[in-house]
Amino acid sequence: MLQQFKKYIHESCQVKDSAKVLVALSGGADSMVLLHLLSQANIPVIAAHCNFNLRGSESDADEGFVRTQCKHRGIKLYVKHFETKEYAATHKVSIEMAARDLRYTWFNKLIENEGANYIATGHHKDDSIETFFLNLTRGTGIKGLMGIKPKVGNIIRPLLTFTRTQIEEFCKQEHIQYVTDSSNLESVYTRNKIRNKILPLFKQINPSFAETMMQNMDVLSQVEAIKDSSIEAIRNRIVVDQDGEMLISRKHLNELDHLLLFLFDLLKPLTFNSSQIKEIATCLNTKSSGKQFFSRTHRLIIDRFNIIVLPKEEGIDESLFFIDSSVKSITDPLQIDINSNIEAAEYTIKKDSTIGQFDADLLEYPLTVRRWKHGDQFRPLGMKNFKKLSDFFIDQKYSLKQKEDAWLLLSGGDIIWIIGDRGDDRYKITAKTKRVITFQIN
Repeated sequence: MLQQFKKYIHESCQVKDSAKVLVALSGGADSMVLLHLLSQANIPVIAAHCNFNLRGSESDADEGFVRTQCKHRGIKLYVKHFETKEYAATHKVSIEMAARDLRYTWFNKLIENEGANYIATGHHKDDSIETFFLNLTRGTGIKGLMGIKPKVGNIIRPLLTFTRTQIEEFCKQEHIQYVTDSSNLESVYTRNKIRNKILPLFKQINPSFAETMMQNMDVLSQVEAIKDSSIEAIRNRIVVDQDGEMLISRKHLNELDHLLLFLFDLLKPLTFNSSQIKEIATCLNTKSSGKQFFSRTHRLIIDRFNIIVLPKEEGIDESLFFIDSSVKSITDPLQIDINSNIEAAEYTIKKDSTIGQFDADLLEYPLTVRRWKHGDQFRPLGMKNFKKLSDFFIDQKYSLKQKEDAWLLLSGGDIIWIIGDRGDDRYKITAKTKRVITFQIN
């Protein structure tokens, strides 16, 4: 295993012999094997352990284990505690995304202070396959089906050539101790459901499933490279970059055989979401003009003859997000799971402000999500008359910050839900409702 590891880390991860590596050390089998192999390969290492304070005494026990192991091996260790749940709530991101943001921000500071060259993580072949299926369920282009890359910037994954089983067997052979995160055994998160329920079925069908999947992802990587080359050629031909702005002729765009594919590649990196890009493509196929779209970082204007894409001005928050009927979840501007296939007879209305519950047959797609603005009004659930949102916020004693953070869900121009608060009476579930749709905030 050591010789295979050495070859992979030098050829695929492009690590030089003189490199110094920071190991993200959780204490699990993969990170402990990674630490062991790097040491055996005579690559200078330091270790960093994150205590995310998510599993109580188990998190503290993992920290204690890592401290003992590094002391025994003579490896310099850094440990940092994070208030992960508080960070997730403040930044309105998932726990997984919060943990990722926190650890990589800290890791990058550490390698700068320590003069290290790389951050090494224990991702292995099974993780790459899980990522393939995770992206597949969320909706993705070819890039999302290529699995995990061995090297991205200063992050390397030297164990991608090994499976979880191989890593655990190596632990037994070399008497490498490790801890098991109990949350990995629970099928609560989507990744765990894929790991614990779906992939074992594929392995029953094909015992060489992991190798087959790696071959598939390698082929997709080659297809992606060909596609990128073609897209870049089109971009160079029809996109004009001018003082930080992009100017694109609508005539040239409409002549493309694969308009939507080109727009995805062009606009995804500018943080426009999939629903917005589809709506932009629809607008380009009509004679409409004057419509604007806002991502977190950019503003897109559909003019009469061109589309103009420019950086979003500081302080402007006019983001407009679209949700079409096939969408099962969104991550921008909030993380919301959508269930549109509920029989009303089987549904019990829940007293939970984090769930929007409506008569599915009353909605008009695409739905939109945007900030509130002065003049907005709706019919609060339980009321017969319209009420201005500004008055509603006063009645509900909203603070200035709460008002600034308020998002609205709209159908056909009607506000149907102040997200996380009151719904609109016109779209409520009644005795006549046949199908229910729910929007669950994560």
